[in-house]
Amino acid sequence: MSEQSGQEVAVSLDALMAELAEARKYIEVLENQINQLNSELLEIISSRELISEFNIRDVKEMVTPADRRGHIMIKVMPAVKNKVITHIGLEYYVELPLDKAIEVLGKKESDVKKAVESLQKELNNAVKYYRQLQAIINTAIAQARKRQK
Repeated sequence: MSEQSGQEVAVSLDALMAELAEARKYIEVLENQINQLNSELLEIISSRELISEFNIRDVKEMVTPADRRGHIMIKVMPAVKNKVITHIGLEYYVELPLDKAIEVLGKKESDVKKAVESLQKELNNAVKYYRQLQAIINTAIAQARKRQK
């Protein structure tokens, strides 16, 4: 029971338990989204570091995966060493000089970090709400047990 404007509001324990389950599902969704974005962030950072290596070293040969899982690796020699093909959004790619590609990746990194921060705040609020629901449920159960004795 909670008190609002001097009135008590009764909520069934079943409704609270259902709300707790929904809150838990929401927390899991947020955690999965954060994990996906953190994986994306690692990929962006890795790409940016690779481009930085191109700027520093004279890369003559690279080993690159031929598929998404890396089951097959291929040795390649970059035909163009001062440009890379960069994903700029949606399904668009463009050939950019290394410094511009680093800028694009830096912007993506910043955007992903902001998204992670936003989701983290939402997750913190959801966890706080979940804990409040748990406390209310635990109090209600304790009160019910006292009445049974």
